[in-house]
Amino acid sequence: MEKIQLTKSQKILFIILGIVLAYAIFDFMSHKDTYVNFYSGKEQESSAPASNSKAVAQKQADQLQASLFSKWGSDPFLHEMKIETKKKRRKKIYRPHFKLKAISYRTDGSVALINDRIVKNGDVINGYKVVKIDEKRVVLWNGKRRIVLKLTNM
Repeated sequence: MEKIQLTKSQKILFIILGIVLAYAIFDFMSHKDTYVNFYSGKEQESSAPASNSKAVAQKQADQLQASLFSKWGSDPFLHEMKIETKKKRRKKIYRPHFKLKAISYRTDGSVALINDRIVKNGDVINGYKVVKIDEKRVVLWNGKRRIVLKLTNM
């Protein structure tokens, strides 16, 4: 029978595999009851002592943290989660203020005095187009919104 020759890298891999196998056997032997309980489904029975050990570990961690804080002041890497609800703000809609002060009505072309500015049909004031000038009112339009200005007794 012929002897199999292994390369240097194959020998190293076998050595590493042997070390891993030896560690797995050692770990299994030292924690045999944990593995047996876990794979047999009896883990829930032994969870009470585990939760107790978790509580003890948490208490120790809290004491360590408190002692560190007393020396440092605060943990610069710990950011407490603050849940803030954003208040819904209504968008402030810019509505220009128009004050109709006078109308000079004529059938061939009327004019109006709005915000101290003389306008006629077709003129634009603050983004609104003057659509119609009547005897006692002026109609403005910006493509989306219509504003009717009425002449009141002063």
